[in-house]
Amino acid sequence: MTTATLTEAATSKFAQTGAISGKIRVHYNEAGTGDPVIFLHGSGPGASSWSNFFRNVGPVSAKYRALLMDQAGYGKTDSVVVPQGEYRSVVNAKAVIGLMDALGIKKASLVGNSMGGATALNAALDFPDRVDKIVLMGSGSGGATTFFPTPTEGIKQLNYTFDHPSVEEFRKLINIMLYDGSQVSDEILKQRYETTVANKGHIEARAKSSVAQRDVTAQLGQIKTPALVIHGLQDRVVPVENSLRLVAGMPNSRLVILQKCGHWAQFEHADVFNRLVLDFLSNG
Repeated sequence: MTTATLTEAATSKFAQTGAISGKIRVHYNEAGTGDPVIFLHGSGPGASSWSNFFRNVGPVSAKYRALLMDQAGYGKTDSVVVPQGEYRSVVNAKAVIGLMDALGIKKASLVGNSMGGATALNAALDFPDRVDKIVLMGSGSGGATTFFPTPTEGIKQLNYTFDHPSVEEFRKLINIMLYDGSQVSDEILKQRYETTVANKGHIEARAKSSVAQRDVTAQLGQIKTPALVIHGLQDRVVPVENSLRLVAGMPNSRLVILQKCGHWAQFEHADVFNRLVLDFLSNG
């Protein structure tokens, strides 16, 4: 598929997953051929993998089979209630494996932002034979931070925007998410707002879901999967301290910290991000 035809509509697909992920209908965008790379978006209201990674799919799909997955309860994927006592990151990881099974993919690399990073971490921990490499951006591990108060201002605004959606609240959120929020137009924010309020199933499922977070800090040493960890120095959602903890624990990891960068490294520094990811996927 050429770059000229890389639109959301032209790449949109669905797959029915099996029992491991609760038999949900998963939406994803697909472009390119070669070794599979699955992109996993963050948890913001109105989020989808296309909206998170549209600046990255072209360069990556030129060399790899890029699959931009809408995680459970987001985008066009089915709504899912995370039962009390369970963890969204575990449910999400099972959904990734379910999509891979549905598409006949034995092993894939995972690229995850924020919640998507937690999904990738849990997949690498629970299904190590199915994950080739992982790229994490602004990803937490479920543990408490030492130098930053929690919840962060970004998480507070994210939750408030979920509960009180409006274009004005989305602007406040994006100004925290990004180092320079002016890069995102009011029209894009309006689209995110409309996407959020249009899908009442996602809103209702989120309200009923467990908010417990799985802390994998003590298990990071078990993750032998090669990992590239990228973090914006000015991230006000997930502190850069989290990525320092990740690389301290994972034996085959490396860390890149980007200056003048918030929570969306793949968006704010797309060219640098794309070069880093392609080099890592090709050369490890």
